[in-house]
Amino acid sequence: MPGYIEDRWYKKGPDGKRNVPTDRHGQGKRYKVTGIPGVRSRSFPDGKLAVAKKWLADAQTDSGRGEWYDPRAGSITLDEYVRKHWWPHVRYPPTTKASVKSRVFNHILPHIGGQPLNRIGFEEIRAWVTRAEKNIDVGTLFVTWTHFATIMQAAHKAKRIPLNPFRDEDLKAPTVPESKALAWSQVTVAAVRAALDERYRILVTLTGAAGLRQGEAFAFSPDDIDGDDLVIKRQIVKVSGHFAFSPPKRRKERRAPCPPELAEAIRLYMKEFPPVEVTLPWVDPDRPNLSWEDRPVRTVRLLVTTRHADSVRGGALSRDTFNECQWKPALRDAGLIPAPEVEWVEPKRGGKPWRREKWSMPREFGFHVLRHTFASVVLAEGETITKLAEWLGHSDPAFTLRTYVHFMPKAGNRARAALGSFISEPPADADSPEGASEIDLPKSSPEIIEGDA
Repeated sequence: MPGYIEDRWYKKGPDGKRNVPTDRHGQGKRYKVTGIPGVRSRSFPDGKLAVAKKWLADAQTDSGRGEWYDPRAGSITLDEYVRKHWWPHVRYPPTTKASVKSRVFNHILPHIGGQPLNRIGFEEIRAWVTRAEKNIDVGTLFVTWTHFATIMQAAHKAKRIPLNPFRDEDLKAPTVPESKALAWSQVTVAAVRAALDERYRILVTLTGAAGLRQGEAFAFSPDDIDGDDLVIKRQIVKVSGHFAFSPPKRRKERRAPCPPELAEAIRLYMKEFPPVEVTLPWVDPDRPNLSWEDRPVRTVRLLVTTRHADSVRGGALSRDTFNECQWKPALRDAGLIPAPEVEWVEPKRGGKPWRREKWSMPREFGFHVLRHTFASVVLAEGETITKLAEWLGHSDPAFTLRTYVHFMPKAGNRARAALGSFISEPPADADSPEGASEIDLPKSSPEIIEGDA
């Protein structure tokens, strides 16, 4: 096998024996294990020849199997590994990358980033969970857990650690409590809509009637209407402080219903608030690391824009600004949430204090509730889960069913009625084959074997 041990203190003399001191005699470590392909050389001090021989044998065996892990490669801290090796090369879509960065850099590294990779195990991960869950809800912790596991798997693949500790069968991810999607009544939707600024009320109508996501509603253009359908082509995203257009979630264009009442509402809205052309970069999920300056731009006639265009987003709505300045105040005025707590914050470098509002809003009262409400109305009218999944842009109807099954409390009633009718006695004067009181079986019926179905 390739590899050998070099004695750096002695070399062979004329008699062939290794007894001639070298220029390095007595300096540094004596034995150097080297010559193994793909394995970094390692030195051992005087008196540790047996240890060097064992290390050489282990390295030769593991290297031949492709299982070699250099303990020194795993001595790097988690923080250094993430910042220098993992994060610069991840390939998440830009919108996803922003949320991943927030969780990793805010909820993982501050708590356990100083630990060497090869020292992170069962106990260290459990201790991280204990510290992290003090600041974040269990849903966020669960998603952050998956990011942490991904990081450690990358370290394992890079041969920095022999095993990914998250693969320990005794180590379980936090359990996310079951929650049901919330839908509002028609009265509640109307109250929230009326409480919004008149410029933004159409967003409630649009989302409630077509099931758009918030970013898709912000990016909607009247040019996207195609007969009885809306063609959902884009959304507005914010990436590292930049606003842009991007394909809908999962890069999937879709069609959503456009009832005549919605088309008429859009037409009337456009009379008072004409569409505005907005030009933004286009974020292609297939090229997540393309520099911002090199991204192509697109111009779209947006249905809803801000009152005044600016150089940052050209009039496109900001999710954060809309939620804080429009959505939450509307919920307050509709009686759904309390007024915010107000506090005055002193600037660090002097100047006038600034006013900060702290809202108490349940997560399920976000703009997304309108999408759930759309789903509830569709299912209440007997539409299929498959069609609903298509309108919502879900890739798997089973996911749609799991999410909205509780919106189907009467599911099965029609089937029960049909079954009852089927087994009931037919009219006495029935003279057609369909009205026969008995079912005519073939003369030679197949034998029913116990256990077959």
